[in-house]
Amino acid sequence: MTLRMASSRPALVVLATLAVVLLADQETSDIYKTIIEDVDVDTIINNERVLNFYLKCFFNTGPCSTLAQNMKDKIPEVISTVCGKCTDKQKDIFKQGLKKFIAKRPEDWSTMLKIYDPDGTYWPKVQSFLNQ
Repeated sequence: MTLRMASSRPALVVLATLAVVLLADQETSDIYKTIIEDVDVDTIINNERVLNFYLKCFFNTGPCSTLAQNMKDKIPEVISTVCGKCTDKQKDIFKQGLKKFIAKRPEDWSTMLKIYDPDGTYWPKVQSFLNQ
């Protein structure tokens, strides 16, 4: 019985590791759904008060709601991977929303890039993505 428990220990470690990986993937999937799919980007972009609230959060000049903080936390990852962990639907929403935001507030987009892509490493990839 002791041998059986000892031999099953590696299997438990593997299962536990797999569970952690799957939960992490699920958490990433859930947070992307929350910050991309479940958000009405047009409502935010077309409402100056709401847009300014989000931008102050993103620029570290104002408070953040839970949703704004979740979005802010993912900005570096989304920009650096060009929404690499996004589903096709999320990529489309991200692309359309970003195009509208850049067209409406180009100065604020420049500020975002200074904060989240200070070396200009990711902007060419994002620009290519937007032009696809």
